[in-house]
Amino acid sequence: MKTSRQPSFPTLENEFLENILRQTVSHYAVVQMFYNKPKPGSQAVLVIYLQQKQDADLLQSRPWVEKLKNQYQIFVYCVYSTRLHHKFSLGHPFIETYCRPPAAIYQNEAAGEPLLIRRNWTKYKEKFYAFEERFYNGHEVRLGQLQKLIAEDAVNSVFTAYERLIGYDLDYLEDLYIGHTVTLKGLNERINNLIPYIPEIQRYFVRKNNHSYYLTELFAKAKKGIDEGEVIFDDDLFEAVGIVEKGLYDLIETRLAALKKWIKKGSNEKQELCIATYSQKDEILEMAIATVLKSVEAEQIYLFHQTTYGEHKTYYLLLIARGVGNEKLKLLTQSLKGKAGLEHDFVLIAHERYWIQKNLFQYQQFFSQIIQSKNLIYSSGDCHPEFHWLKPHEPHHGDLFLYCKATEYTAMQFFAMADPDRQNDQGLEYLFTLFFLSFCRTYISAKTFYTPNSLSCRVLWQLCVYADANLQRYDYLFGQFPGDFFYFLDKYMTLHHRLSHHSKEEVELMKMIVEKLGKALKDLVVGGRLLDDRQIVSLRSQ
Repeated sequence: MKTSRQPSFPTLENEFLENILRQTVSHYAVVQMFYNKPKPGSQAVLVIYLQQKQDADLLQSRPWVEKLKNQYQIFVYCVYSTRLHHKFSLGHPFIETYCRPPAAIYQNEAAGEPLLIRRNWTKYKEKFYAFEERFYNGHEVRLGQLQKLIAEDAVNSVFTAYERLIGYDLDYLEDLYIGHTVTLKGLNERINNLIPYIPEIQRYFVRKNNHSYYLTELFAKAKKGIDEGEVIFDDDLFEAVGIVEKGLYDLIETRLAALKKWIKKGSNEKQELCIATYSQKDEILEMAIATVLKSVEAEQIYLFHQTTYGEHKTYYLLLIARGVGNEKLKLLTQSLKGKAGLEHDFVLIAHERYWIQKNLFQYQQFFSQIIQSKNLIYSSGDCHPEFHWLKPHEPHHGDLFLYCKATEYTAMQFFAMADPDRQNDQGLEYLFTLFFLSFCRTYISAKTFYTPNSLSCRVLWQLCVYADANLQRYDYLFGQFPGDFFYFLDKYMTLHHRLSHHSKEEVELMKMIVEKLGKALKDLVVGGRLLDDRQIVSLRSQ
């Protein structure tokens, strides 16, 4: 322990930190400093105890505090005399853990009354259990109030009550990890502020963007509804929000257990390094993951399906990533096929995590079957948030009838134009392409409750086969097409201002494809009774 105005800190082995601390003790009335090396599950913690509140607040706001946290993983807590001794008197676990004599690296009794913790676990445990009890009692009261609102079906009030309960949990997480609460900030900022201390908290909140989250947006919506007298209809998210709150509750219990263990042990431990691993399926898949990651900052990759026919293998991958448009997916698919060879194919779909969350009311049936641990082949970290799955959730087909009618009308228009008596098939290829696109999107929607947008015709067909393997029986028709069938379709997804020329055989083949695929769609929708009776009668009449 050093008491001079120009101390040295040889045990820190960090020149930047040593220089900062020398400047600090020469400019501020520092009573004590405690440096705690990393413990399992916790980074290094530096507690600076100052006499005056304004000094503590000013020092906490210095840029070097953020630099220590971000570059050196050293968390700094600046506390003033009155607060420190009050927390100590209450038996606050953070103070009891990080302000023990073995961690002291500086003391100046002339600046104030030093904190001397001499009690062992036996003498301290009653205060620890009292601290725990205050948390549990406060939580139980708030949870009881919330459950009463759920029973009364007061939807808006339930969400605002959840917001208060989650705020209560954040109070304790901040207090136990940072040393103090930051309740003057909003939930978004508080969650972001806790991430460096508790990376796993990210598992519970789906991001909208870098600054806000899906749930905080929902809470704001509920508040607005109360102010304007409008009821929001998101009660199927009650269970999902409850899971988030339970996750925060568990984090508090885990932290309390860790602090209890360290206090009882009374010594620093060396932090262990944990490396997340994932299972590779084969060399081609390993290459695919590496190729994707070179051009896409993917959070996670799921292998949700694969098929093998003879020597040809197809991988179906979902990328959870930001900023991956269909053009990038197309280029990425071409790159993968170029590297893997003709024997391998790839079906890629990509969405942002927030987009998936926001559209679960439509697509949960589809994504819940894909986003499972057994399908996860890559994750950029261990702390990506779980989705707030809707419970209960009744999948519904929404616009299926409109999709079916649009597909049916396109087929009728195609057959009218393909009539040889007309002797004018200008634009026939565009109608054929439109029918194929409409069929694929409608069939996929009917089978999986997911409607893809703007994908290539080949990928759409492969998703149809994923939805219903029986559709492969029509592949032979595509093989009879002059040239590459899917290249033909993709070509006529854009306008070519020129005359159309089609042989009689080509037109007949197109007619056969439209007829057979149209029948397959009607058999699925009408035979499977996916629509109501009135809508089915309307389809049968065509």
